[in-house]
Amino acid sequence: MVVVSGGWAKSVVYPNCGDVIVAPKMAAKAVLICRPNSHPFQERSLILDQPVKIGRSVARARAAPNNAIFDCKVLSRNHALLWYENGKFYLQDTKSSNGTFVNNQRLSKGAEESPPREVCSGDIVQFGVDVMENSRKVTHGCIVATLKLYLPDGKEAKASPSTSVVSSVGVVPLEDLYTLNQYLQ
Repeated sequence: MVVVSGGWAKSVVYPNCGDVIVAPKMAAKAVLICRPNSHPFQERSLILDQPVKIGRSVARARAAPNNAIFDCKVLSRNHALLWYENGKFYLQDTKSSNGTFVNNQRLSKGAEESPPREVCSGDIVQFGVDVMENSRKVTHGCIVATLKLYLPDGKEAKASPSTSVVSSVGVVPLEDLYTLNQYLQ
């Protein structure tokens, strides 16, 4: 018997078995972890064997732990895409109304598609902005998440150099700076 996985094949002998077994191809994975300043959502675990659509829940696309569809009014139906290609992870705004942000940097102007932006494990991603409804004075929150990225071999991807800032006192994690920024606003 031959076991095939990725680009390698190995001969394995089992009694009374002449079938070829194809091992499942491992895929990269992304986990979106809800941050305290986010519209609440359940942690999402996304398999990146193809680009994953990030967007607002509609009748035929409902929020679930294994997708990036959110019950959140400030997201566009087709808000952004997240994918893995050639050893790197990318996020792209797909002409959303309220924007996509990585570490507080907006990827494109309103209703414009952004170029693909490389993202790293530990980045803070934000989909949309908080919107206040004038008639009822209700604020609809946006999605803010810590992005954890895993390579096809299961190891966590490297954090970007921008996920920490070196000061004379030492290293300050970007997540702490982000929290401070939110507190000051």
